[in-house]
Amino acid sequence: MPGYEEQFKERDARVKKAIRLEQADRVPFVPYMGSFYALRYDGVTMYEAMKDLTSMIPPMERFLEQYDPDLLYAPSFYPIDVMEQAGAKNLRWPGPYWDMPLDAPYQYLDECFLQDDEWDEYLKDPTRFLLRKVLPKKYGAFEGLENLSIYALVAQAPVSLSAAAAPGVKEALENLLKIGETAANAAREKAKISLRAIELGYPVYATAVATSPFDEFADCIRGLMPTLMDLCENPLRLNEAVERWAEISIPAKVGQAEAMHAQYALVPLHCGLDEFMSPENYDKYYWPQLKRMLLALIAKDITPFVLCEGHYDTRLDTISDITPGKVIYLFEKVDMALAKQKLGKTACIAGNLDTSLLISGTVDEVVKATKKLIDTCAPGGGYLMSNSLAIDNARHDLIEAWRETTLAYGVY
Repeated sequence: MPGYEEQFKERDARVKKAIRLEQADRVPFVPYMGSFYALRYDGVTMYEAMKDLTSMIPPMERFLEQYDPDLLYAPSFYPIDVMEQAGAKNLRWPGPYWDMPLDAPYQYLDECFLQDDEWDEYLKDPTRFLLRKVLPKKYGAFEGLENLSIYALVAQAPVSLSAAAAPGVKEALENLLKIGETAANAAREKAKISLRAIELGYPVYATAVATSPFDEFADCIRGLMPTLMDLCENPLRLNEAVERWAEISIPAKVGQAEAMHAQYALVPLHCGLDEFMSPENYDKYYWPQLKRMLLALIAKDITPFVLCEGHYDTRLDTISDITPGKVIYLFEKVDMALAKQKLGKTACIAGNLDTSLLISGTVDEVVKATKKLIDTCAPGGGYLMSNSLAIDNARHDLIEAWRETTLAYGVY
C-alpha cells in the first residue's frame, strides 16, 4: 500500500485531471461538507468545535478513514471567542451567549450597515464610513470608533494624534488589537486541521475563501435585500460601489490565498442566482467583477472552486467565458445535462446530488441518482462527484452508498 505522500499525489492527480477536462482512472469523489464533522460523530458539539477548532481533528480523521474523499472540504467553523470578544451583532452561534442549544448551527443575519440616506457619505469616503459607521454597528467592542477623526490623525500638528484618545476611541483601538490576536490564534488553530489532512495524504479545499465583490458588498455593507433593490432602483450607483470594492478586495483575496499556499479558493455565490436577478443584470453588473476575480486567482495558479447556489441555468453561457481547464463550478440546482453541454469544453463541473437524499432518502434512490449523474456528466472527463448543499445531518449508510457507487460505477 502506498504511503501518505504517494496517496496525496494520486488523489491530487485524479482531481487535477478532471479540472483540466481530462479523464482520470475514475470520477473523483468530492463531498461538499458542512457541520457534519461535529453533528454526526460522537464526542464534540458545535459549541465545543467553535470554542476549540482543533477538536475537529479526531472527527475529521474518522471521516477520512470512513469515506476516503479525493479532495477534502476541511472542517471550518467560526471561532466563538472572537465573536464574543468582539460582541458580534449580526451573527448567532450556539452556547450561552445567545442562549442557543450547543448543537445549533451558526448563522449570519442579513443586516444593512449603509442606509438609503448615507450613499453620498459612503461614496465620498468609504474608508471613513467603514471605520466610523460599519465597524461600530457590527461589533459592540468597536463602538468607540464612531468618535474617531481620521483627518486629525494626519494633521500637521503632532498634538492632533490625541484624536486616538478621544472618548471611546482608545478602548476600541485596544479592543481591536486584543481581538486581532485572538483571531490570529484561531487562524493558526484552523491551519492545523488542514495540515493534518495533508499529512494523512488528502488534498484540501476551502482553506482560502474569495467572495465575489458583489456578494461581499451585499453581505458586509449594504445587506442582501437592499442590494437587490438597488439593482432595480439605482444600478449605476450600486455598480460604482461594487467596482470600487473590487479594486481593494480582489488583490486582498488573491494575496491571502497566496499567503496560505492554497491550491484552491472557495468562491460561494449567493446573490447571482436566477431567482435574484435577470440575465441582463447578471451580465452587466455581477459577472464582470466576478470574472475579474476568477482570472486574478487563475493568474496566480489558484483554482477557483465556485459554488453556484440556487438555479444557474440562465448563467451558463456567461460563465463559460473563462480560461479553459482552470475553474470548477459546483451547482446546486442546475440541469446538469445542460451544464455539461454548455461548459464541458471550458470548465470542470461538480454536483449536484441532492443533499436531502443523503438525509432522508433510501440507498436505492442514492444509487440511482449517483449513476444518473455519472452517465450525464462523466463522459470525456471534467466532472467531480459532489452534492448540492453542504452536508450537516446526513446518514452514514447513505453517504457510504453514494461513495461506493461513485467508485464502482464511475470508472473510466
